[in-house]
Amino acid sequence: MIRVEKNVKVIAIILFHIFIVSAASSIYAEGEKDLLDMTLEELMNVKITTAARTPEKIGDIPASVVLITRKNIETYGYRTLAEILENIPGLYQINDYGEEGVNFGVRGFWSGVPNDNMIIMVNGVTQVSDFQSNYSLNKVNTPVEAIDRIEIIRGPMSVIYGNGAFYGVINIFTNDFLKDDEENRPKGKSTNIVSSSFGSEKAKKIFIRASGQHGEFDYSFNASLYDTLGIDQPISKMVRDTGILPFYGVPEDHRTGGRLENNEKYFNFSGRYKGFFLDISYNETDAEFSYVMPSFSDGNKLLNNSTNISFRYNKKLSDKFTIDGKFSYFQTRTWERFDYLFENFEGTQQYESNAWESEVNAFIYPAKGLDIQTGFYYRGIQAASTIYDIPSFGAPSLINNYLYLSDNNDIVTRAFFTQVNYRPFSKLTLVGGIRLEQMPEYGLEAILAGGTSSFRKVKGIYKQDEIEIIPRFAAIYSLNDKHFFKLLYGQAINRPSFFQNTQNILLNPKQGEGFLSPESIETLELNYIASFSANFTLNLSIFRNTLENLITRVSELDNISKEYQTWSANAGTMVTQGAELTLNAEPLKNFRLELSATFQETDDKRPGYENIEVAYSPKLLGYMKVSYRSSNFALAITGNYVGAMETFWDETRTDEFHPFGQRIGDRVDGYFLLGTNLRFENLFKIGIYINIRCSNLLDEEIRYPTFTNNEWATRGTIGIGRTFLVSLGWKF
Repeated sequence: MIRVEKNVKVIAIILFHIFIVSAASSIYAEGEKDLLDMTLEELMNVKITTAARTPEKIGDIPASVVLITRKNIETYGYRTLAEILENIPGLYQINDYGEEGVNFGVRGFWSGVPNDNMIIMVNGVTQVSDFQSNYSLNKVNTPVEAIDRIEIIRGPMSVIYGNGAFYGVINIFTNDFLKDDEENRPKGKSTNIVSSSFGSEKAKKIFIRASGQHGEFDYSFNASLYDTLGIDQPISKMVRDTGILPFYGVPEDHRTGGRLENNEKYFNFSGRYKGFFLDISYNETDAEFSYVMPSFSDGNKLLNNSTNISFRYNKKLSDKFTIDGKFSYFQTRTWERFDYLFENFEGTQQYESNAWESEVNAFIYPAKGLDIQTGFYYRGIQAASTIYDIPSFGAPSLINNYLYLSDNNDIVTRAFFTQVNYRPFSKLTLVGGIRLEQMPEYGLEAILAGGTSSFRKVKGIYKQDEIEIIPRFAAIYSLNDKHFFKLLYGQAINRPSFFQNTQNILLNPKQGEGFLSPESIETLELNYIASFSANFTLNLSIFRNTLENLITRVSELDNISKEYQTWSANAGTMVTQGAELTLNAEPLKNFRLELSATFQETDDKRPGYENIEVAYSPKLLGYMKVSYRSSNFALAITGNYVGAMETFWDETRTDEFHPFGQRIGDRVDGYFLLGTNLRFENLFKIGIYINIRCSNLLDEEIRYPTFTNNEWATRGTIGIGRTFLVSLGWKF
């Protein structure tokens, strides 16, 4: 009954807001033309660079595409990059309070490794963390005020981008000039912003942006400071039995408030002179997190800093040949201090990596209707290591251990790819591509103290050096300028990370058997885009994803110690089938409505798991955006629904009632998250703006399913309550 009453309340509030927006539409004023203002024909001709690393029309891209502009971000008032991502169809948030920040599942699948299934880039520069080969949002902390445009290419993209592009690529641009070729270079663009924000959870942000052009030189500078106390929820509401809390050393009235603080510093400079590009970024996150058990007093501490420097050169040599080359350097350092059980608990971990990357791409246009892209890629991780020392736990295996990449060994990824676009006639485009990628053998070593005065040195070699062959095919047919069909087939891989390999090869009790193969995905998708009128469009995707060699946790009872030992292994297959429907409408001028739903079903094909519901895989996702915007005013509503989810199935948790294992936590209910935004711009006609964003307007209780990192939260971790953020800024 409570759930029904809440749903009625939701509908009533939505209808009320729609009534207000409809009434307000009579004060329409002409504004800057944006993607939402375009007809389908105009939208299909918009050029983006992420899909093929060169400007390409949306209608010609062999993938489904989502575009988000600065105007979208301002209209809906998104507070963070995470809030933007959770409003993208097919994505859903999972927050286990871990050190990596917020995680995202995609189209019914979450691996358990934070954000390792979609590549995230900023200005075309990968933001990968080489320690876990993933894209931690504590590392990608780009402030929303810095974002001009986000291009999301969905579907396997490993032919172009290689390892990690399981479900696609997200490319964040902090200045539009970085996405355009020389012919389309915008002229006279200059945006300077100074803003300050404050809100719930003691959130505070200061942001500065300066960009402009001086002759042939374009530049953009963004800097931000952000601080928040984080989610404040009682620990007792997340555990099934509050009597267990004293075991963790925390009282029953313990809360997460003040123990999930987050402080971020961000700096980015981008410059362009003719065909030369420079991009420099520095990210620093000083955050608190939960891991294994609730923190005792101040919270577990994480300090992460990363520096990326990238040089790029793009030159059109003739109408038939363009060359693009890039060289990038990456450095990441992370330090963690654990706070458990009692005062002055001792426990730290450090991990770091240095890497460099180079690639050369050629774009060849030998004849009308024939485009060829080919390229070479090389990435070398030159230094990678982790040190952990947690003596207060009293476990010898956690004392003073050092795992690292052997001297004179780099973790190398090298690849060659080619993709051909052929248009036999104007209405049909055929696409075929292939990538050859290899990771040669490399050595790993560990110095294990084991709680004794003597040290034990362990060595191992990662030997999975086979050449991976990754194909891609597509056919794009335009019935006319209002109906487009895309038949898409692609494969992608996800290689085991440095962390997974060190744990498996050096610490696996069955040393020599711990070689993990890359995970792989095979996708078949039919995408249909249609415009039935100037005010109504439809986008429908039907997809089937087959995931092979998934890396999963394996546990086995040691006959001597009588304790379970855990490592990783490639195991089994999962298949997801689903459909995604998005409707866009403009029932009144300047009044926009977008509704989207994703229906998906994931099946675990491992023997014995056929009748066990897949964890972290909601069957239904829903999204809603309603907005009215004039030149100086915007009112918007966002909503997303995430269906119920199960938790991880642990086969080691057996008893007389559960001989095959059981869940580590309770099933969590689905939830509907409603947000509103009110924005006034160009106040006093001098560029001042005020933005008021409310997230979780109805104060819905959001629960994310328990994960192995935080098994103490048997009822699930709790998300944000009703929160506000007020921003005051000046554009000039």
